[in-house]
Amino acid sequence: MSSPAHAIYSSTLSLSLQGHEFQPQYGFQLIFNNTAQSLLLCAAACTQNPPCRTFDYDSSSHRCRLFEADLTNGAIIAVASQTSIVGSVILSASLYASMYNQSCSACQENRYQTCSSTTSTCQCPGNSYWNGSMCPLQLFANATCSQIDACRSDLNLSCIINSYGEFTQCLT
Repeated sequence: MSSPAHAIYSSTLSLSLQGHEFQPQYGFQLIFNNTAQSLLLCAAACTQNPPCRTFDYDSSSHRCRLFEADLTNGAIIAVASQTSIVGSVILSASLYASMYNQSCSACQENRYQTCSSTTSTCQCPGNSYWNGSMCPLQLFANATCSQIDACRSDLNLSCIINSYGEFTQCLT
Protein backbone atom coordinates (compact mmCIF):
# COMPACT_ATOMS: atom_id res chain seq x y z
CA MET A 1 0.00 0.00 0.00
CA SER A 2 1.36 3.41 -0.87
CA SER A 3 0.78 6.61 1.01
CA PRO A 4 -0.68 9.70 -0.73
CA ALA A 5 2.70 11.41 -0.47
CA HIS A 6 4.13 8.76 -2.78
CA ALA A 7 1.26 8.82 -5.29
CA ILE A 8 3.25 10.79 -7.85
CA TYR A 9 5.64 7.85 -8.09
CA SER A 10 2.93 5.18 -8.27
CA SER A 11 2.33 3.80 -11.74
CA THR A 12 1.49 0.48 -13.28
CA LEU A 13 3.64 -0.26 -16.30
CA SER A 14 3.34 -2.64 -19.21
CA LEU A 15 6.55 -3.90 -20.86
CA SER A 16 6.99 -5.03 -24.45
CA LEU A 17 9.04 -8.01 -25.48
CA GLN A 18 12.75 -7.34 -25.99
CA GLY A 19 13.78 -6.18 -29.45
CA HIS A 20 11.39 -3.21 -29.59
CA GLU A 21 11.57 0.55 -29.25
CA PHE A 22 9.05 3.36 -29.29
CA GLN A 23 8.54 5.57 -32.32
CA PRO A 24 6.54 8.73 -31.55
CA GLN A 25 4.41 10.37 -34.20
CA TYR A 26 6.36 13.63 -33.75
CA GLY A 27 9.94 14.28 -32.63
CA PHE A 28 8.89 16.89 -30.06
CA GLN A 29 7.14 14.13 -28.07
CA LEU A 30 10.60 13.03 -26.85
CA ILE A 31 10.99 14.65 -23.43
CA PHE A 32 14.18 12.95 -22.18
CA ASN A 33 17.08 11.17 -23.86
CA ASN A 34 19.84 10.17 -21.48
CA THR A 35 21.42 7.14 -19.85
CA ALA A 36 20.20 5.03 -16.96
CA GLN A 37 22.01 2.14 -15.34
CA SER A 38 18.99 -0.17 -15.43
CA LEU A 39 15.50 -0.66 -16.80
CA LEU A 40 14.14 -0.04 -13.31
CA LEU A 41 15.86 3.37 -13.09
CA CYS A 42 14.55 4.33 -16.55
CA ALA A 43 11.03 3.29 -15.50
CA ALA A 44 11.42 5.33 -12.30
CA ALA A 45 12.46 8.37 -14.36
CA CYS A 46 9.22 8.02 -16.34
CA THR A 47 7.00 7.71 -13.28
CA GLN A 48 8.66 10.77 -11.72
CA ASN A 49 8.04 12.84 -14.86
CA PRO A 50 4.26 13.48 -15.04
CA PRO A 51 4.07 14.06 -18.84
CA CYS A 52 5.77 10.69 -19.50
CA ARG A 53 3.40 8.04 -20.87
CA THR A 54 5.95 5.77 -22.62
CA PHE A 55 9.66 5.03 -22.32
CA ASP A 56 12.18 2.77 -23.98
CA TYR A 57 15.41 1.40 -22.60
CA ASP A 58 18.35 -0.33 -24.22
CA SER A 59 20.34 -2.41 -21.75
CA SER A 60 23.51 -2.55 -23.88
CA SER A 61 23.84 1.22 -24.45
CA HIS A 62 21.90 2.20 -21.26
CA ARG A 63 19.89 4.63 -23.39
CA CYS A 64 16.70 5.74 -21.66
CA ARG A 65 14.15 7.78 -23.60
CA LEU A 66 10.94 9.22 -22.17
CA PHE A 67 8.00 10.28 -24.35
CA GLU A 68 4.90 12.38 -23.94
CA ALA A 69 3.18 9.92 -26.24
CA ASP A 70 1.31 6.65 -26.09
CA LEU A 71 -0.03 4.16 -28.62
CA THR A 72 -2.62 6.68 -29.83
CA ASN A 73 0.17 8.85 -31.23
CA GLY A 74 3.15 6.54 -31.57
CA ALA A 75 4.04 2.90 -32.17
CA ILE A 76 6.11 0.09 -30.71
CA ILE A 77 8.36 -1.12 -33.51
CA ALA A 78 10.67 -4.13 -33.85
CA VAL A 79 14.38 -3.29 -34.02
CA ALA A 80 17.50 -5.34 -34.68
CA SER A 81 18.79 -4.90 -31.13
CA GLN A 82 17.44 -7.56 -28.79
CA THR A 83 18.44 -5.43 -25.77
CA SER A 84 15.79 -2.73 -26.23
CA ILE A 85 12.39 -2.77 -24.49
CA VAL A 86 9.39 -0.41 -24.30
CA GLY A 87 7.42 0.46 -21.18
CA SER A 88 4.00 2.09 -21.13
CA VAL A 89 2.15 3.69 -18.23
CA ILE A 90 -1.21 1.94 -17.84
CA LEU A 91 -4.01 4.42 -17.19
CA SER A 92 -7.37 3.59 -15.66
CA ALA A 93 -10.40 5.59 -14.62
CA SER A 94 -9.68 4.76 -10.96
CA LEU A 95 -6.59 7.01 -11.13
CA TYR A 96 -8.78 10.01 -11.93
CA ALA A 97 -12.40 9.69 -10.81
CA SER A 98 -11.92 10.17 -7.08
CA MET A 99 -10.10 13.48 -7.43
CA TYR A 100 -11.07 15.17 -10.70
CA ASN A 101 -12.64 18.59 -9.98
CA GLN A 102 -12.04 18.12 -6.25
CA SER A 103 -10.14 20.56 -4.05
CA CYS A 104 -6.42 20.74 -4.81
CA SER A 105 -5.64 18.91 -1.59
CA ALA A 106 -6.96 15.73 -3.29
CA CYS A 107 -4.27 15.75 -5.99
CA GLN A 108 -1.19 16.95 -4.15
CA GLU A 109 1.86 14.87 -5.12
CA ASN A 110 -0.08 13.12 -7.88
CA ARG A 111 1.30 12.57 -11.40
CA TYR A 112 -2.11 12.14 -13.05
CA GLN A 113 -3.82 15.42 -12.11
CA THR A 114 -2.62 18.91 -11.28
CA CYS A 115 -4.00 21.77 -9.26
CA SER A 116 -5.50 24.47 -11.47
CA SER A 117 -4.50 27.92 -10.22
CA THR A 118 -7.66 29.42 -11.74
CA THR A 119 -10.22 27.01 -10.26
CA SER A 120 -8.24 25.61 -7.26
CA THR A 121 -9.41 22.14 -8.29
CA CYS A 122 -7.71 19.01 -9.60
CA GLN A 123 -7.62 19.03 -13.41
CA CYS A 124 -5.97 17.14 -16.24
CA PRO A 125 -2.33 18.09 -16.75
CA GLY A 126 -1.11 19.90 -19.87
CA ASN A 127 -1.66 18.29 -23.26
CA SER A 128 -4.39 16.03 -21.91
CA TYR A 129 -8.14 16.45 -21.52
CA TRP A 130 -11.02 15.14 -19.39
CA ASN A 131 -13.08 12.62 -21.38
CA GLY A 132 -15.55 11.93 -18.58
CA SER A 133 -13.53 9.22 -16.87
CA MET A 134 -9.81 9.95 -17.32
CA CYS A 135 -7.20 12.25 -18.90
CA PRO A 136 -5.96 10.85 -22.23
CA LEU A 137 -3.42 12.77 -24.29
CA GLN A 138 -4.81 15.43 -26.60
CA LEU A 139 -4.95 14.51 -30.27
CA PHE A 140 -2.96 15.71 -33.28
CA ALA A 141 -3.94 16.95 -36.74
CA ASN A 142 -6.53 14.91 -38.62
CA ALA A 143 -7.32 12.66 -35.66
CA THR A 144 -10.98 11.87 -35.01
CA CYS A 145 -12.23 13.81 -31.99
CA SER A 146 -15.44 13.79 -29.99
CA GLN A 147 -15.24 16.91 -27.83
CA ILE A 148 -14.06 20.51 -28.04
CA ASP A 149 -10.90 20.20 -25.90
CA ALA A 150 -9.66 16.87 -27.32
CA CYS A 151 -7.17 18.48 -29.76
CA ARG A 152 -3.74 20.02 -29.09
CA SER A 153 -4.58 23.71 -28.65
CA ASP A 154 -0.85 24.52 -28.27
CA LEU A 155 -0.55 23.45 -31.94
CA ASN A 156 -3.59 25.59 -32.90
CA LEU A 157 -5.79 22.53 -33.41
CA SER A 158 -9.52 22.50 -32.75
CA CYS A 159 -12.11 19.75 -32.85
CA ILE A 160 -14.13 20.83 -35.89
CA ILE A 161 -17.92 20.63 -35.82
CA ASN A 162 -19.65 19.55 -39.06
CA SER A 163 -22.90 20.91 -40.46
CA TYR A 164 -24.87 18.39 -38.34
CA GLY A 165 -23.36 19.79 -35.12
CA GLU A 166 -21.15 16.73 -34.57
CA PHE A 167 -17.48 16.88 -33.62
CA THR A 168 -15.37 15.37 -36.37
CA GLN A 169 -11.59 15.84 -36.45
CA CYS A 170 -8.70 17.94 -35.23
CA LEU A 171 -7.85 20.68 -37.71
CA THR A 172 -6.20 24.12 -37.64
